[in-house]
Parts: sequence; structure tokens; C-alpha cells
Amino acid sequence: MGALMALLVSFTALAGELEFGYSPSLGPGEKPMLSVTVPRAAASLWIEVEAGDITVDFTRADMGAGETAKFYWPRDSSVIEALATIRVEFTDGYVEAVQVPVSYSYAGQLEVDLARARADLVNNTVTVAVSTKVDRADIIAYGEHRRILDKRTVPIDGGPGEISLPWVGAPSDVVLLDVTVHSKNAWAGFTYSPWFVNIPHDDVVFQSGLWSIDASEEPKLQALLRDVADLVDKYGDVVPVKLYIGGCTDTVGDRMSNATLSRNRAQAIGQWLRANGLNIPIFFSGFGESWLAVQTGDGVDNPLNRRAVYMLGANPPPSSAGVPQTRWSAL
Repeated sequence: MGALMALLVSFTALAGELEFGYSPSLGPGEKPMLSVTVPRAAASLWIEVEAGDITVDFTRADMGAGETAKFYWPRDSSVIEALATIRVEFTDGYVEAVQVPVSYSYAGQLEVDLARARADLVNNTVTVAVSTKVDRADIIAYGEHRRILDKRTVPIDGGPGEISLPWVGAPSDVVLLDVTVHSKNAWAGFTYSPWFVNIPHDDVVFQSGLWSIDASEEPKLQALLRDVADLVDKYGDVVPVKLYIGGCTDTVGDRMSNATLSRNRAQAIGQWLRANGLNIPIFFSGFGESWLAVQTGDGVDNPLNRRAVYMLGANPPPSSAGVPQTRWSAL
């Protein structure tokens, strides 16, 4: 999907009086624009915009409280930054002056395709596709409770097509990457979470061939609930945390029945967690005997392989972490 969206970005001036807005992604024929909203009646409003080699002046008079004025300057695809100097004289005699930097891009000139984005946990990179050549990327790495771990600009010199972006910060601590990629005359921003965690636990013991959960096994799931709640508290304000439950079996029985049995058990665990108060998104899958904890021959009864795996993440666990490819089902 494209990361560029035509939306209005709003922010408040440092003085706290004026409000400004602009479109960060300009569509075909659309001119760059800055909007100014006055909080109370203003006698005059003056704006000077410097964009590339041009300077444009604007004036407005007699603006009412809460009124918004929009100011446009010529479209030039080689210019993607402007500096606006604003001076307002309010009817009560107060004068406010402020400078506002504006950054924008031209839609269609740089887009990021996140549909096939993937994380490489070995080389600590994230791969995405871009529509044109990218020169550099600004990357901010966030950790738990949205703490900034690192912030830097890295050269890219890649595209169109797939480009690899490095993680900044300690890979084991990075929860979310906030990325802005730049081409010669455009930019596009997106966020991506390479984070996931495998939750240690005591495995629920099921009766042979069944997926109902015995009451004697429920304390194990109560402990899991507490562990998940702690992790959601740490990371839930950074990314939308999801739980992925993978069911696995030993090699006794045929592969097809084992795949069905493991899926039913993973779903039963998810249903129990939901019924007992877990309100984050839950996904489940059955791996059968395709994801053995202990490698054995066929027909071997090994209790270590009769297990469930619990993983938290913003995205499905990547195959580079050793998780087999699967189709996750939402509970």
C-alpha cells in the first residue's frame, strides 16, 4: 500500500496563539498551501513564504475569532520545503510573530509499498519497496513506553524496487521504527514494527486426541494472562500488540490429523484467554508436526513436541525467527 496520504497536518505555534495546517502530500495540479487559524479577532494577518528561489507575500484583514485563511504558492516539483514568516495583529493590540517550516512532497513521485515488508532478524534490516530512487532515510527507533532509543539519518541510494533499511538502536530493544525516506524531490513516511517476543510458559496438557482444557490446567493459562498483561503494559502504547498462538504435536499419527488437532488446541487456548479477559487481538494456527521442539523420527511419542507457542507482536512472527510459514486465523 502507498505510504503517502493526502491529509491535513495540523500543529500549534510555539506561542500557543495561532494554529497552522498544510498538506504533506500534494496531488496532481495541487499547489502547496499553509492555513492559519486565529483564536480571536485579528485586525491584520501578514505572511511571507520563501520556497526555493521565490518569495511570496500575503495579507488578510479583519479576521473573526476561529476563522481560517489559506495561502497558496506556485507549484514546483523541485522544491519540497518552504519557510513561512507570519505576523498577526489582534484587535486587542497584541502582536504575534512566528516562523513555520513546511515540508511536502508530490504524490506519485515517491511511494512505499508495505504489502510485502519483511524483517530480517539475522542482519537486522527491514525490506520495503519504493516507487523511485531513494537517497536517504531518517529513522527513529522506539523502545518500551515509546522511549527513543536512537535517531539518525542513513544513506540508502537504492530503488526503484526493494530497499533494505537498517534498524537503529539495539535490535533486541527496538519496538517500532519510524521511517522517512527521501528522493530528490519527494519524501514518504511510514512506521514498521520488527518486534515480537516469545512468551515462556508451562504447556497445557491435553488428553490424547482432544482439545478441551481440563480445569487442572487452567492455572497455567492464568499465569500466561498475567505475563501477557505485563507485556501489553510495556509495549501497548507503542504498537498495537497482538497475540499469536501456534499449536504443535509430536509425530504420532498422520500429518493431516495432527495439523487439525494442533489448530483446534491453539484455538481452544485462545478462546479460554478471551473468555477470561484478554481483549487484545488473538490469532491462532496449527503447525502439527512441522515445528518440532525436538527432532524425532515418525511415530515417536515425545511430550516436548506436544506444545503451544505464544508470541506477541505488532505483525505476524517472521520466518527469519524460525517460525514456519503459515496462515494465521483471527479468533
